Amino acid sequence: MVVRTSWWRPEAEAAAQPSGHPLEESGAGGDVDRSLLEPISGWSDELIQALPTPIYTTDAEGRLTSYNEAAVAFWGCRPELGSSEFCGSWRLYWPDGRPMPHDEWPVALALESRRPIRGVEAIAERPDGTRVPFVPYPTPLFDASGRLIGAVNLLVDISERKRVEQSLARHRDEQAALYRFTDRLYRSTTLEDVYQAALDAMRESLGCERASILLFDDAGVMRFVAWRGLSEGYRKAVEGHSPWGPDVRDPEPIHIADVRAADLPSDLRSVINAEGIEALAFIPLVARGRLIGKFMTYRDAPHTFSDAEIGLSLTIARQLGFSIERARAEEERHRAEQTSRLLASIIENSNDSVVSKDLDGIVTSWNHGAERMYGYTAEEMLGRPFTALIPPQLRELEAAALQRVRRGEEPPPYESMRRRKDGSLLDVSVTISPVRDETGRVVGVSKIARDITESKQAQARQELLAREIQHRTKNLFAVVHSIVAKSFAGKQTVQEAEQAVVSRLHSLAQTHAMLVDKEWQGAELAEIVATEMSPFAERVSAAGPRVLLSAKAAQNFALALHELATNAAKYGALSGRNGRIHIAWDVDRAAGAFTFQWLEQGGPPVTPPGRKGFGSVVLEQVMAEYGDEAPQMEFDPRGASYRVKGRLGAVEPPHET
Repeated sequence: MVVRTSWWRPEAEAAAQPSGHPLEESGAGGDVDRSLLEPISGWSDELIQALPTPIYTTDAEGRLTSYNEAAVAFWGCRPELGSSEFCGSWRLYWPDGRPMPHDEWPVALALESRRPIRGVEAIAERPDGTRVPFVPYPTPLFDASGRLIGAVNLLVDISERKRVEQSLARHRDEQAALYRFTDRLYRSTTLEDVYQAALDAMRESLGCERASILLFDDAGVMRFVAWRGLSEGYRKAVEGHSPWGPDVRDPEPIHIADVRAADLPSDLRSVINAEGIEALAFIPLVARGRLIGKFMTYRDAPHTFSDAEIGLSLTIARQLGFSIERARAEEERHRAEQTSRLLASIIENSNDSVVSKDLDGIVTSWNHGAERMYGYTAEEMLGRPFTALIPPQLRELEAAALQRVRRGEEPPPYESMRRRKDGSLLDVSVTISPVRDETGRVVGVSKIARDITESKQAQARQELLAREIQHRTKNLFAVVHSIVAKSFAGKQTVQEAEQAVVSRLHSLAQTHAMLVDKEWQGAELAEIVATEMSPFAERVSAAGPRVLLSAKAAQNFALALHELATNAAKYGALSGRNGRIHIAWDVDRAAGAFTFQWLEQGGPPVTPPGRKGFGSVVLEQVMAEYGDEAPQMEFDPRGASYRVKGRLGAVEPPHET
């Protein structure tokens, strides 16, 4: 049934101008032509009632005069005719949720302006609290004389359109989040970079402020490696829990929409409830067909996990699993390369002879120690039998040791003699061990020989050498202890400390190799600066005259530069995009003076460190050996600076003048 006072003839609105204004105003209180209030035809009521679109009319004061049943369904109520004004809705709101004042309701504006209102969106609230977005089409009505007699309004429910728009917007945001995630994974260089990128993607695409990543450790226990929004107590309580074992194949994700209704162990349920978690998801992480861990998302209220959300979670999981495996392999490769370079540098620069042979006794490698010890270069010995260096009377002993190695044994160290290129003999202590291929098969022999001629010539010299070795060993352990202890100080993880130790040893190894190339005659300061600052070459300027540093000074300056650069990369000029480093040194040979300066500019404001570590020891104590005054380290907010001023003779080799 249509509740009405009347429906208006279209001829009445045709009497108005296209703008909506009447052709002429009628006098106030003039009579309305009652013929205009008659039904359009005998079937108009049924036609209006049959329309699925809400339609209603008002008088000139905005009081409702009629509406159809579609309007009743839209409003969720049946307003009283003649008293309800402008609309039958409980309340109206602007699209942004602000309440709409009564005098700004669309029909009110149409009656006041005497023209149709178009291009407006609003939200209607029903008595039950539900809200419906809609587009109104209020149009003022005029009688034949042009007098305003009311308005008609058509309401178009746009709920479905809004749902589609929201769905498209959500899909767009999800795709943008996945793109950012993929881009960050591509650019990541560490596992921590991968973890943080994944947690951001979970927040942006899944709408989870709380999430975590757990991986199996070597013992097969699931451990937290990254998280957000979880207490320490919760992590400790649930760490190790996993719905899948390490050997499970094709694990399926698990979603708990309502923790209160889930079948969980009582102790686990109490921990989850205490954390304020009402819903959660377990998403497996798989790499190369093997389960490596999981990521989890947590909700503060019960949550229904849609198919789209589950699919998005699995997409994140696939990318995360692959990236974790890639980052692990890259870190392992990097560590192996560092270790390999370090060992190669130690072997190549060892004073001992380190030689490898195949099982026929043909030389396959020859280090600098062997060149110095025997007088033959690597080019002269590679491909030749090693027996050329063994006196005839000792070759049977060497053959027996080689035979033991072929059987996979490791003979104990022994003493022997070798013949140099100049024909002289020297006593050596030899350590021999097998070289194995990937399958464990013995394919060669490694020999480390140390010249013990002097110890054989005089017992006194042997005792002196023993004391010297003992002294050097104590110093070496002291240095290693200092590096390790200071490098571990303040570090959150063993990996961080390992990186600090390896990077410092790597810095020393680079300088060591440089000194070996120059036969320990010294190293150019400019070359040391270029080597240590090479990762930041585009942001570093260096200038100064030629200065050849002694071997000891070269190593200490390299270590100082390493500590300065590391500090700048973490906290100083190199931690931002625009910072630069200026390095300069000067020499006054007439005065025998030397000055070295480091200056940072363009970085974030700096402050003195709260604690001092190994870097401070190097910069303040080790480098003090080369200054007439204490090295000056200043932390000006505009940039850190460092200066060493002292005697030229303290840094140059003894033969330099």
